[in-house]
Amino acid sequence: MSASDAKTPDPPEDVFLEDLRGERSMEWVKAENERALAAIAGPTGKPEDDPMFAKLRAIYDDKKKIPNVRLRGDFVYNFWQDEHHVKGIWRRTTMEDFKTPEPTWETVLDVDALAAREKKSWVWKGPSFLDYGPGDDDNRVDRCVVKLSDGGTDACTVREFDVVEKAFVETDAFVLPPGKNSFCWVDRDTAWVGHDFGEGSMSPSGYPLTVREWKRGQPLEDAVEIWRGEPGDVVAAGSAYWDKGHRYKVWYRAQTFYDTEHFASDPDAPGEMVKIDIPSDFSFNTFADHVVIHCKSEWVVNEEHTFKAGSVVAHPADAFLRGERAAFTVLYSPADERCAYAGSAETKDYVMVHTLEHMVTRVYVWRFDRESSSFSFVKTHVAENCQSFGASGVDSERSNELFVTTDGFLDPVALSTATAPDLEDATVLKTNTAWFDTAGMSVELREATSDDGTKVPYFLVRGGGIAEGAPAPTVLYGYGGFEIAMTPGYSATVGESFLSKGMCYAVACIRGGGEFGARWHRAAKKEKRWRAYEDFAAVAKDLVSTGVTTHATLGCMGGSNGGLLTGAMMTHYPHLFGAVVSQCPLLDMERYVLLTSGPSWIDEYGDPAKPEEREALLGFSPYHNLEKSINDAVKRFGFDEASAKRGDHVPATLFTTSTADDRVHPSHARRVVHKMRALGIGGKVLYHEMTEGGHAGAADNVARAKVKTVENRFLVDALKRGDRGLPAR
Repeated sequence: MSASDAKTPDPPEDVFLEDLRGERSMEWVKAENERALAAIAGPTGKPEDDPMFAKLRAIYDDKKKIPNVRLRGDFVYNFWQDEHHVKGIWRRTTMEDFKTPEPTWETVLDVDALAAREKKSWVWKGPSFLDYGPGDDDNRVDRCVVKLSDGGTDACTVREFDVVEKAFVETDAFVLPPGKNSFCWVDRDTAWVGHDFGEGSMSPSGYPLTVREWKRGQPLEDAVEIWRGEPGDVVAAGSAYWDKGHRYKVWYRAQTFYDTEHFASDPDAPGEMVKIDIPSDFSFNTFADHVVIHCKSEWVVNEEHTFKAGSVVAHPADAFLRGERAAFTVLYSPADERCAYAGSAETKDYVMVHTLEHMVTRVYVWRFDRESSSFSFVKTHVAENCQSFGASGVDSERSNELFVTTDGFLDPVALSTATAPDLEDATVLKTNTAWFDTAGMSVELREATSDDGTKVPYFLVRGGGIAEGAPAPTVLYGYGGFEIAMTPGYSATVGESFLSKGMCYAVACIRGGGEFGARWHRAAKKEKRWRAYEDFAAVAKDLVSTGVTTHATLGCMGGSNGGLLTGAMMTHYPHLFGAVVSQCPLLDMERYVLLTSGPSWIDEYGDPAKPEEREALLGFSPYHNLEKSINDAVKRFGFDEASAKRGDHVPATLFTTSTADDRVHPSHARRVVHKMRALGIGGKVLYHEMTEGGHAGAADNVARAKVKTVENRFLVDALKRGDRGLPAR
């Protein structure tokens, strides 16, 4: 039985808040926004009047920040936003010019002008270029499609664009109406598309379940279906691409977020497809004429080969698709359970396997010999402790040039170039602005012990001006889901808002994340979700027991799944924190499957239609534990009954969301706040909702600075007060 088959529980009274832009909903949002801004933004109620806003906007608008570029044809392309380009411009320059201190940029598409002209609040979602592959046209890049979202939603329009003419294609163009679309170029006049084609074409999560082959000039509805997933799948899609002179056509159906069946063109039967015979939880890629497979669990092949969980292996593609299993090359095998594959990058002749080993980045470099079609190991690069390191090919089809990036909590991002395999011989091109003085600051990797004895790593960044041995206001950040790893990174907003104000900042690497691979993630899935919350609480306790901070001056922050995490801290561990910020959160774990993309996360959280999984979900669901938190305040944390009933046990809490979030519905946070008000425990709770921005929470630099000012000012003021009135324990 799936969630969609189950009887839907009677909706609660506050379900009206699920009406996204309904009159009653928006009246409630308006009142809550006014309340929040009056409490946080001072006499004017405008975050823009806070000195913090000016600093944060300057950070976002910084003209010296390193442009994120990608080479296509003769140009590197970049999307840029600043005070003059609020919605942004898509621009380009040559690689040679990009390497200079002051590149000259050519505007390709002005999104501000487009939005004004078309009277749409366009938010840039990126391009997808037509790849002609090898041959006479191998350097010709003239067409792409661009994705644009109205207000920042995940649903996008797809529109063909001519980068030579710098204009949208008008005649027989590829254009998809708004939706959670997929688009893949096959050739200049052919595309594979996923779209809402009516009944049976979309998954319960709102993603395409079919792939149609669409010819230029053909009405969209006449495109021919060539691939279909099964009802209940999360998504189905196809991809056609060139890889170092080799043509691949791949189709897949994602049964869950973590289980996918892959199919490819049959090497012996052109036009037919063959299943790629790997476990469904494995990931699949290619390099030249090889398949590259990430083994997320132990893999025994024909009783001849055994690969550890976390291994990365390569095999000649055609032979693999024919069922042969004799020519594996192990590109990575983890030494122990605290080592994890973290992704790969490639150049023309090299593969770079990135790993996270005991929270330290290593890059294993392999050379590919085209004549023998074989890999040979070259060297390993080890990053400095508490530093992030990444390498990516500038033009992986035609050169061995690399972009190398490094940064850390106190070290701004540096962009360098190198030539594989010599990653260490990099030439620094650009460095981001050092926005705050790091004098007196420090970074260390620490461990806390969770309830079951598991050692949980976390990073601690001590701000400046803190007296030796003195506790300081501290912000603890976490995520703990979807196999996403928390790694060191420079945040100018954290530095300006917290570290330079005599505060500390900590990042918890809890179970549910990907710090130690799939095993670490699976340890907190579904009925084991509690482990992530126990881990986070353990880090909070460690910060206090070691004298870094106190419970009254410790805050926590997290977004999306991290918003669920911090929501759980508010309901289940309120005694540990003086302040909580929950951004774009999931909070109702019974109704989450009925909203937006919720069904796609059943394999992460559990299915409320299944009794045993429903019980686990309701056990940690913040929305369903608000009343219980009142009883816990008395029985577990020592509050008297009267103070518990008026919410004295609740930390100062701020929820932030976006009306345009079509991934995590804002009603999760709306309804929790509404219920807390009804229960009488919402006196310390504030709610702020932006109208645009989607799941990112903000769509431009002004909005980003506004939201971040609201969140960070709230934390600074609450933690520096440190007056939440916790009872003696």
